[in-house]
Amino acid sequence: MRARGFTLLEILVALIIFAVVALIAYRGLDQVAQVKLRLDHEAAYWRETNLVFDRIEQDLLQAIDRPWRDTGGVFQPALRGYQHPPLRGEAVLELVRIDRVREDAHLAYRRIDDRLELLRWDALDQPQRAEPMVHTLLTDVTRFEARFMDDQGAWQTVWPVPGGRDALPVAVELTFSRRQLPTVSRVFLIP
Repeated sequence: MRARGFTLLEILVALIIFAVVALIAYRGLDQVAQVKLRLDHEAAYWRETNLVFDRIEQDLLQAIDRPWRDTGGVFQPALRGYQHPPLRGEAVLELVRIDRVREDAHLAYRRIDDRLELLRWDALDQPQRAEPMVHTLLTDVTRFEARFMDDQGAWQTVWPVPGGRDALPVAVELTFSRRQLPTVSRVFLIP
């Protein structure tokens, strides 16, 4: 009588089938993991982007038409900006906003070396040699631009408009790009 059990050939066939099923399962699991990583990266991008836009929106909603004095005592407009700043490291958007805790705040946003930075000065009218506090908001910004809508509904690349009055614009459009990610634009109405 023959002993009951599996032959070597049956065991090898079972092992090959198990290996093929395991390989298919591994590839499927790897694809799910890659998709999850990509979605997590994209969700972090949108979360960071929205936080920056929310911060800028709060500043623009509280913007006031109050000129400030620079370190030389010269009055500057309450809001100024450029689509393409003329000097490296110059602010794309600079404004005065209401600050309930202390006197009104003077702050600016700029892009320098792929960093989007918030600059905040301690005083609205600056003493000589006043330096702002610099806060890095994002670290992989390849483009940061602003446009300004005047009271006629036309978009301007510089604010205040040369030869125009220094009032606040009706709206500000900000556009920025981050490395290997889509360009994002948002328009903010100024009350």
